[in-house]
Amino acid sequence: MTEAAQELRLRCEQLEGELREVKKQCNKLAHLLEHAVWEEDMIAEEPIVFNGLTADFVELIGPLVMSRKWTVNGRHDVQPFLRSLDSVFHVRYDPEKDYLALGRLTNVVQEYLDNHRDDDLPG
Repeated sequence: MTEAAQELRLRCEQLEGELREVKKQCNKLAHLLEHAVWEEDMIAEEPIVFNGLTADFVELIGPLVMSRKWTVNGRHDVQPFLRSLDSVFHVRYDPEKDYLALGRLTNVVQEYLDNHRDDDLPG
C-alpha cells in the first residue's frame, strides 16, 4: 500500500471514531429530549370565568382600566391590557352561551371609558 493510501485509511478510521462519538452524543440528546418537560407543558391554564352581565364586569374593571397604575410591556395601552385580561378572564352572561369575544369586550370598555371621561370634565 502506498503512503497516500495508508494516510487515507488512517484518516478514515479517525473519522469513523469521531462519527461514533457524534452518534453517541446524539443518542444521549435524544434520550434527554424524550424525557424533557417543556415549559409550555408545565403551565396549566386556569381561566377565571365571570358569570354575569358584561356591563357588570366592565363596571368592576373600569376603575382599574382608567387608573395609571398598570402597564403591559412597559406601556399604558388599553388594547394589550384587554388582550392580557381576556387570556385570564372569560366573561359569560349565560352558562349556555359562548364567552364574550375580545372585540366585544373592547367595544364595551371603550364605551365605558368614553362615558366616564365625560363625567370627569368640569361642567
